Amino acid sequence: MTFYKFAVGVVLTLAMIAVLGISAVVFSARDFQFGVAQISPSTNGLISFPALYAADAQIQQIETSTSEPRGELAQVQEQIGGIDAQTQATRQSIEASRSAIISALAPVEQRAGVTPAADSSTAALAARVNALSGHAGLAAADQQTIATLRTQLQQLAAQEQSTGAGGTDRDRLTARQGLLDAQLTVSRSRILALQQTVLPDTDNYERVRSEAFALKNLSPLGISAYMAQGHPALLSTLLVLLMGALGSLLYLFPAYLNRPAPVTMAEIIVRLIFGMCAALAFYVLANATIAGFSIASQVQQAGTSSTLNPFTVSLIGIVAGVLSEDIAHWIQERGRGIFTQGQISTGAPGAGQTAPPASPTGGLVNNQAIS
Repeated sequence: MTFYKFAVGVVLTLAMIAVLGISAVVFSARDFQFGVAQISPSTNGLISFPALYAADAQIQQIETSTSEPRGELAQVQEQIGGIDAQTQATRQSIEASRSAIISALAPVEQRAGVTPAADSSTAALAARVNALSGHAGLAAADQQTIATLRTQLQQLAAQEQSTGAGGTDRDRLTARQGLLDAQLTVSRSRILALQQTVLPDTDNYERVRSEAFALKNLSPLGISAYMAQGHPALLSTLLVLLMGALGSLLYLFPAYLNRPAPVTMAEIIVRLIFGMCAALAFYVLANATIAGFSIASQVQQAGTSSTLNPFTVSLIGIVAGVLSEDIAHWIQERGRGIFTQGQISTGAPGAGQTAPPASPTGGLVNNQAIS
């Protein structure tokens, strides 16, 4: 290996590292914008990071100053939930006990010839039991049953009394909850207003905030966060250019390793520029084609830059960079078919014209011109 070929390999490696690093930064910023646009379309994928930092700092101060009442409110809500669960369990136990008492009382009344009353309240059941206890001619077993029922009724009355006490405690806690809610209403309103300065759709504020801080913390020197404030159209165009350069490098590396004719410094420079130009041209042509279909079919297509998927944009750039010669020739043929007057076409526009020969060994079609 000659020193010149070694130097060319070093330049290719450094160019690949540089393109990959810059592409990663731009792609992360553009992907963040795309995600924000999907969550909140009204933002067009753009949020102000300085406004986010300022709002977040003020929200943290508000939450710190209201931490004590918020903690007390959480405890009150937990206590209310506990009382509700206990009350529900007690009521179920009361109904089960009442049903058991009625079931045990009915046969005794039937044997005593007493017509059972329809009222099944605790007081009414106690009156029925007391009436039976003074009834003459009851069997010993029935008298024992009456004594047992009297004890069960006392327990039932105690359970109902405890339920009433629980309701009093709940009323007291509910009143305290209302006071704490009123105290925290102002702070909630301030937090909501601060969130709206960053994102109109405040329901997704926490998600956008976490992704924004992750983008800032993981990007080198916060560059991705800075670029995410740029217009989506600019980032998409820059991403296409970088991916075109990446596609050109993907073309040049195999040529450097396998092609008999050596890759030159001039070829690297020209191929990078040519790949970026081809990627941009193909990107514009693809968007123009989509717009033309939208007009022809009278179906409105989403055409804002924020709706462009960064993965699709990157794919366009990479393919155009790798196939820059073919794409340039294809665009040339399409343009000739459109603008040539009086052309009689028996096939596709440009039919009958001979395409320039492909270069099977890699590199530009006219490598000798820049070697």
